[in-house]
Formats: sequence, structure tokens, C-alpha cells
Amino acid sequence: MTATMTLTERLQSVEVMEPTESGGLQVFGLRWSGGDGPGYVTLDESLAGGQLEITEVSDGGTVPTLKVRNKGTLAAFLMAGEQLSGGKQNRVLNASILVPAESELPIPVSCVERGRWAYRSGNFGSSGSSSHSGLRRIMSKQATDGYRQVGTPTSRQGEVWQEVDRKLTETFSDSATHVLQKAYEDSETTLRGIVDDLASPEGANGAAFAFGGRIVGFDLFDRVETLTKLWPKLVRAYGIDAHYARVEGATPVSRENVRDWLAAAPAAKEEVFKSPGLGDDVRFESADLVGAGLVVGDRAVHVEVFSNAV
Repeated sequence: MTATMTLTERLQSVEVMEPTESGGLQVFGLRWSGGDGPGYVTLDESLAGGQLEITEVSDGGTVPTLKVRNKGTLAAFLMAGEQLSGGKQNRVLNASILVPAESELPIPVSCVERGRWAYRSGNFGSSGSSSHSGLRRIMSKQATDGYRQVGTPTSRQGEVWQEVDRKLTETFSDSATHVLQKAYEDSETTLRGIVDDLASPEGANGAAFAFGGRIVGFDLFDRVETLTKLWPKLVRAYGIDAHYARVEGATPVSRENVRDWLAAAPAAKEEVFKSPGLGDDVRFESADLVGAGLVVGDRAVHVEVFSNAV
């Protein structure tokens, strides 16, 4: 990203591909030539390889913060919305963070299991899911407010719990600890079918998602392989909302609709904050959309954008 071009202006160079569809979820591959950012591995890769350790900040723990230790020689990319299971309660990442190699730092999270505050395990693992798109949109807005008020991407925990409870009710899920992951478990047959039907768009490093005749949001990365690795999580996150929000007779979203939506991005006001990890967290919001971009140097590692028309 150059000094003379904002992140939202750069979105005008994104190419929108023809859509695919399954289970009411439309997917539009996105391409842009922003160039690769710094080298990194994903959350699941680094956890599986033993390079990353995520724990409570202390034996007593604290709800809004976890501790991450990266023992690897590459940075670890943690995407906003990814769920972490274990510890004293399951959490979800408030913002996208690039954890430097061979470092330790606190990371801002929110609880998505309000009925448990007891150790299930010492270390956190990946749940294999991202929080659903509705919760991601809510938390994106809240994280921006957190930056403004206290300089870090905090959430409003009570509102997060309300959205988790709403999702559990929508998916007819009964969880003694009110854990969001139960909604995914109870929807697994449907979600597996959608994931199997929708392959990561060839050559794309991002995707826009639509259902019920409306654009919901998009995720865009600096690398094609990052989208490929995170594809199942993204499809599950949007698919679990699409399945329960089916609108009979809704007019499908067109590629031109997505292009027009992206064209509105430069109208959004941008604010730049120091990320908890490497780089800056660029936040933007307008009447049409809300989003954030993790920018390291002049490269946007990840951009998430959600429609305000809900």
C-alpha cells in the first residue's frame, strides 16, 4: 500500500470472478495483485507443527486476553474470527494478528462459551471453525470502538454472548456451557456438503460471499495459498448463516453487484491503529460497509469487509 493510496482505494483493483453456489451460499472469487507480504504460517499449521502455544495469561486467567508464544522462525497469522478451544473457556480472535517469529505477546479475544470457567486443557487448539459471519461483522465494529477507546481491539462481551445464544437458538442447539462450537457440530452434515461443493476459486486470493439475495462480506489475502488453507473455515462461517437465512425467490447476486459494492469502499473513512502484533490495523466504515485490514509495510496481509445492509 503506497502512501498516496488508501486501503479502500486499492480495493478498486480487485477482479471479481463469476460465482459458484451451494446451499444458498454464493461465492465470488477475488483476485488482486497487491504482492506477497512477509512470510508466515497459519494458525492451524503452527499449532500442528508445535511452533505456536496459546494459553491463559495466568493460572487464574482473564476472559479478554490470552497469551501466545511463537517458537517458530516464521510469523504466525491468526485471522479475525478464528475459534480457539480449550483453556478455561473457548475464545474467538477479535482481530487479525501477525505474531512475530520467536516472540510472546498477549492477544485480544472474546469468550464464546459463557457457561464454563474451568480448565479443559492447558493449551488452546484450533476448533476448525471461524465464528459465523454475523458475529464477525459485530465484532469488527466493536474492535474498532475498542481501538478508539482503549487502544486495543476489545469487544463488548455481553453483546457477543447475546449473538452466540441467538445462533444456538437458530441452529436448534442445546449446549450446557452455551458454546458456539455446538452450532457447528449440529450443522455438520449441511456444512460438510457445502464445503465439498465449493472449491476455493482457482487463482483467487480472496472471495466475496452472498446469500438471501444480498452481499454479506468478503475476505482477501495477500497469497492464494492463504485463501486455500483457510477456505473450509470461511465457507463454514458463511455457510452456517446462509443455510438458516434461506429466502425463497430471492434474486441471486450478480458479479456486477459485487463490483458496485466494492466501488463504494473509498467513501469509507479510514483510521489506522497499531496492531497487537506486526504492522497496522486499518479500520474503515461507511453507510454501506465495515471492515479492517492488517497491513505490514506496504502489503495488506488480510482484509475483511462486511455489509452494513443487514
